[in-house]
Amino acid sequence: MTEAERALLPTLIDKVVVLETIQGHRLLAQILFVFDEGETPDLFCLEVVPGPDGTWAQKGTAGHSILLSDIERIELSPQFPEPKE
Repeated sequence: MTEAERALLPTLIDKVVVLETIQGHRLLAQILFVFDEGETPDLFCLEVVPGPDGTWAQKGTAGHSILLSDIERIELSPQFPEPKE
């Protein structure tokens, strides 16, 4: 990911984004926590899908921890609604 994308990460907490990994996987995810320190900076997220009522629904029962070095790029997902409070 670019330095600009990395600097933007803390502002994306609780937002839904598309994460693309260096392995080519794309993940629609809600970012919960970013740890950008130490030898293995990473983020923790939940994989989500659009729900029928315009909210986000968690896909599966577990979250994901992804090393920041494994993220190729991050894009906001404007084609889907933001989570309703």
